[in-house]
Amino acid sequence: MQIIECTLEQLNDVATLFNQYRIFYELPDDLETSRDFLRANLENNRSRIFLLLDDDGQTVAFAQLYPALCSLAMKRFYWLYDLFVAPQARKSGHARQLMNHLTTLLTAEGADRISLDTATSNKAAQALYESLGYQREGMFLTYHKYLGT
Repeated sequence: MQIIECTLEQLNDVATLFNQYRIFYELPDDLETSRDFLRANLENNRSRIFLLLDDDGQTVAFAQLYPALCSLAMKRFYWLYDLFVAPQARKSGHARQLMNHLTTLLTAEGADRISLDTATSNKAAQALYESLGYQREGMFLTYHKYLGT
């Protein structure tokens, strides 16, 4: 098992997983647009993508984080927006390994925190995050105003 930070060299591998992730959330199968989106993120340093490769060197999981700043802490933090393990690789501890790697790396870089959302129906993800010490938000309400579409 190996965890690497994604570059354009791994774009096709991560795009395949990202497309599967979007399908999991009932969005249309669109590998080309998935690849274009990730390419733009990598080329413009909008996100950081980490890949977990199994013992055979196959990419079986990814996490995509977006950097942000916390005005109150006056520090950088990361928003974990995407985490996905390929169906055939689930129940092997890969998500936990990836999350532990991110915690160690981003702590060493001086990040203030990792924040994330997960679907209320995704009990497996909630159990994972809580077992890793993540705390459910209790002080703030989240609001969205969707613009355009």
